[in-house]
Amino acid sequence: MFTAPVQKMINFAYIKNRTLFFVFNHPVGKQEFDNNIQSIKSALKFYMPEECKECKESIFDDIKAFVTHTPKKSQENFKEVKQIYKERSTGNFEVNIEDEKLNSLVRSIQKIIKETNNHES
Repeated sequence: MFTAPVQKMINFAYIKNRTLFFVFNHPVGKQEFDNNIQSIKSALKFYMPEECKECKESIFDDIKAFVTHTPKKSQENFKEVKQIYKERSTGNFEVNIEDEKLNSLVRSIQKIIKETNNHES
């Protein structure tokens, strides 16, 4: 029903409370949608089977649209980058912490540093 540029402006669609929502990423897409809402509704009513058992949960009474201002995240934003740094500490430092839990934590980190440096040498 929409031209290719308008289709690209649709982020996603969902059904909630018997209303079909279209979520656009640009106001022009919503404006085009609003201009064609009646033809969309009539086309969907024409093609929507009334006695379809599988479709009963997805039948809706109304269609609405809105624009989201949340930027669309591309897969490129989620590339995992691992940076590995050589441990510069030898683990030879004093631990003078009175809190027992914190002292234990720092000593366990110190032990890991010493073990790591011994394997790398």
